[in-house]
Amino acid sequence: MGRYRLGIDIGGTFTDFSLLDESTGELSSFKAPTVPGDPGRGVLDGLRTLVAERSLDPGTIGYLVHGSTIAINTVIQRNGASLGLLVTAGFGDLLEIQRLRLASPVNFTATRPLPLIPRYRVGEVTERILADGTVDTTLDRAELLREAARLVEHEGAEALVVAFVNAYRAPAHEAEARKVLAERFPGLHVTCSHEVWPQIREYERTMVAILSAYVRPRVDQYLAQLERELGRAGVRVPLYITKSNGGVTTARDARQATAEIMLSGPASGVIGATQVCVGAGYRDLITFDMGGTSADIALVRDGRPVYSTDETVGDFPIVMPVVGVSSIGAGGGSIAWLDPVGVGRGGMEPALSDAFLLCGFLNPDNFVGGRLRLYPDKSAVAMRPLGEALGLDPAATAEAVIEVATANMYAAFSNVLARHGLDPRDFALVAFGGAGPVEACFLAEEFHIPRVIVPPSPGTLCAQGAMMADVKSDYVRTLHRKLSAISGKMLAAECAELSARAQRWLREEAPAVSASTIAHSADLRYVGQAFQIEVPIDPAWLEEPSTDRLRAAFHDRHERLYAHADRAADVELIDLRATITGATPKPGLKAVPAGHGPATPVGRRPIHYRKQRYEAAVYRRHDLLAGQHVDGPAVIEQDDTTTLVPARFRAMVDAFGSLAIGGR
Repeated sequence: MGRYRLGIDIGGTFTDFSLLDESTGELSSFKAPTVPGDPGRGVLDGLRTLVAERSLDPGTIGYLVHGSTIAINTVIQRNGASLGLLVTAGFGDLLEIQRLRLASPVNFTATRPLPLIPRYRVGEVTERILADGTVDTTLDRAELLREAARLVEHEGAEALVVAFVNAYRAPAHEAEARKVLAERFPGLHVTCSHEVWPQIREYERTMVAILSAYVRPRVDQYLAQLERELGRAGVRVPLYITKSNGGVTTARDARQATAEIMLSGPASGVIGATQVCVGAGYRDLITFDMGGTSADIALVRDGRPVYSTDETVGDFPIVMPVVGVSSIGAGGGSIAWLDPVGVGRGGMEPALSDAFLLCGFLNPDNFVGGRLRLYPDKSAVAMRPLGEALGLDPAATAEAVIEVATANMYAAFSNVLARHGLDPRDFALVAFGGAGPVEACFLAEEFHIPRVIVPPSPGTLCAQGAMMADVKSDYVRTLHRKLSAISGKMLAAECAELSARAQRWLREEAPAVSASTIAHSADLRYVGQAFQIEVPIDPAWLEEPSTDRLRAAFHDRHERLYAHADRAADVELIDLRATITGATPKPGLKAVPAGHGPATPVGRRPIHYRKQRYEAAVYRRHDLLAGQHVDGPAVIEQDDTTTLVPARFRAMVDAFGSLAIGGR
């Protein structure tokens, strides 16, 4: 059995590694530059450097998990497969109509996003299954083949997606179409919507199937090549991939169920932040992950990440359960953020990190542990044209860039909190990513968040989260029936069927786990409502003859959310869900040596922000002891990030080495 567990996460600027020595409990981190055009090479280059620096035998790695951005980047860059779509006759404009909503209703020039499949590569096929699952019109096989031949042979479709109306209820026609197409076009990949995510709502179900097929070739090629190269590098264990729901699965499963890894990377950071902070006693959190290309937040309530079935990937909805990560800004707001000038990698426009550098927050000689040199003079030159337009010198322009970026994040952050009806003062803000600990106190001050938590390895927390993530898979079945027509026995039978599918997946695709659990929930609504509320199902309710307690739980939840419940109204059960979770080993938090009083700085340097200049004390993170404090203005440096403690703030070091920063 291998000695080490390794988590890897690819970011826009750096690829992060988190390594756990299971024999000693020592957790270490490492960052290597990302290769944008070939992220797999960045992984392998970083792995070679890591094993060389640590004198590590790759064969002693016993568990390897990778958070990948290949799927979401394929969608955002729109460089996936050329697909053809086969739909029920009369539904050919499904992708153009979408949901008849504008992304910005107050923008009179806004347009809906262009579909991933153009209208000329959509074929209509005569068939019809009704909403209750009965066949109204049989599948016209000849028409199916004619349309498929047109899409493949004349329109250049490399793969086909089949999404027939009401296939979530009865998938017989989609299954029949797959069989017919396989006989006529052997080797052509066909994706059926009911196999990807069999849930009601035609556009959303179709889009999940399209997204899965769209990214599949690139994901398959990337993971297959990475597995081969890892084997050549001496790694002898299977590769596991993090999923959008915060779990992990095999690379083989990820190549098939590509829709499930769309938000692989961001979810890992939330899992890592939850594990570290809950272990240290913090349970209600807002995670703030700010890296080189984006700033994302997520909610953790009572020690558990908040999940969502209403997220988007690029311009498109994904209704599968995912860790509810919301983007609140980019690396430099309206400033170009690809390759900051100060990094010396060819960028020509100033970025937020250039502003951090010019304000003195970053050490140009000790960035990423000294592996990467920064160039303040280049940042100043790049900042000058923007400053001239504003009538400011480069230093003042840098301050303005930070203030604008903070204001933009504040606006987006406010929308997320309002959507959930939350008071930010009830939470701690967990800052991680390469830039999160620099920006966090500015953002917390705007929201009056009382405490900022900076974990011990914030710059590589996504990789650490990948390594600690549990095995997890989600299942759904649409019932769409009045709850009064469903007995407790019927509900138990439906749950048992979903559980059987989940347990089969755990046996076939998951790493060995010592224990697993299955949780069920129901999407319920009042008759006539358009959207539903997810209500957890207590296992004891499945032993009862009626569904009265499930109905009561829905009324209670509706009242908590909307301050209203009509307990005499009919309730519908739309979707039944199951989630299987297999627990994986977690590294325990290591206590740091105890100290007391103020920490000792290693130097000082000038910093400036909000039109004020300060002489900031500089500290090394690994020198700080539990119980010590650092008063701002101060800069705390470590290999994977820098933490800014502004004036009037104090950072306390907790028993496990996390920084708890608050006003003083």
